[in-house]
Amino acid sequence: MNTKRNVLLWILYDFANSFVQIVFFLYFAQWVVIDRGVADVYFNLAFAVSAIFLLLSAPFVGLALDSNLRRITGLRFTTLLVVVFYALCAFSAITGLEIVALIFFTMGLYAYLLSFTFYTPLLNAIASSEKRGFVSGLGILGHYTGQCLGLILALPFALGTVSLFGGDSRTETLLPAIMAFLVFSLPMLCLFKESIPTTPLPKTGAKLKLLINETKELRLVPGLVFFLLAYFFMTDAILTASNNFPIFLEQVWQISDQTKTYILLGIILTSGIGGLMSGFVSDLIGHKKTMMGVVIGWIVIFPLLALVKDFTLFIILTTGLGFWFGAHFTVSRSLMATLAPVHNYHLAFSYFSLVERAASFAGPLLWGFTVTMMVDSGPGRYQVAMFAMTFFVVMAFMCLLRVKNTVPLIINR
Repeated sequence: MNTKRNVLLWILYDFANSFVQIVFFLYFAQWVVIDRGVADVYFNLAFAVSAIFLLLSAPFVGLALDSNLRRITGLRFTTLLVVVFYALCAFSAITGLEIVALIFFTMGLYAYLLSFTFYTPLLNAIASSEKRGFVSGLGILGHYTGQCLGLILALPFALGTVSLFGGDSRTETLLPAIMAFLVFSLPMLCLFKESIPTTPLPKTGAKLKLLINETKELRLVPGLVFFLLAYFFMTDAILTASNNFPIFLEQVWQISDQTKTYILLGIILTSGIGGLMSGFVSDLIGHKKTMMGVVIGWIVIFPLLALVKDFTLFIILTTGLGFWFGAHFTVSRSLMATLAPVHNYHLAFSYFSLVERAASFAGPLLWGFTVTMMVDSGPGRYQVAMFAMTFFVVMAFMCLLRVKNTVPLIINR
């Protein structure tokens, strides 16, 4: 249902879910690995396991939903699971049960990823094809805004200025983030109006057969499979480095949580700018050319992050990193739009979204095993793991070479 209220509610939900994402990313990661001494490989297994569960379940969940329920119903259910599992994780962390907390974190992460199976397709219901890019951009803006506010909200708890639950300072940040997520997601869950289909939907078996046939057709689209592989390798490397970045900062640079917050705020700000600027560049010179530039940039960034010795230079590098972070997701989306066939556009993008959400698989395993097997090397093992992410980016570059060139969009003014 295309209404301004639905658009606002949709954006507000993207704003809401960023609270748990950024706070658990920054503080839970450090608490479980650094404060409680859980091996990095077990922390990274949480991302690999949740990605496997998502890959196995998302297509069938989508089929069942289309046949029996509305998407908003699925979003309500998965949001409830996110709140419950993450709350159990937070309570376990506060009471010092790190293994139990890590298990609930994995379950919460899976529910969080699964929620986008229902949330993202609602964009088609609230915006016309001419305005979907604009509305999607507003959602990303809301998400980054929520991340900034989430960091600001959590900082007093992380510093020990405010303590409500009697736990370690880093664990004190988790429940406030969950509460903020719940409060700001309620308007979407309670007030969003989704149109009810007026025509009968095909049975699940028929839809599954149709899905298999149309997937086979997508394999024949020139460059599409190689692009999805490139996107998988790139996103796997970027998300793995991102998920472990707070631990990297602590182990390599030994800086305070307050300084980490300021660094992340800078990255979030430049990510928004980079996403906007790269969109204009890709329209001017072509989406594949711009994507190639982004990939080459990451081939340079990962080794620099691993090897730089001066903290001032590191800050400059990480601030600039945000531009490439935002550019990666913006240009990937625009390149996908040029490759997706018109008759199978939505199915192609469903696989694109699935690759994005399930991309944290091989990277976390490589990172986790690297830093765990090299435990005698001290902080240097994290620098080796960061450098190792270059391997995935090089693989992405090789796959991207097999993607056809795209023609820039010419707009008559």
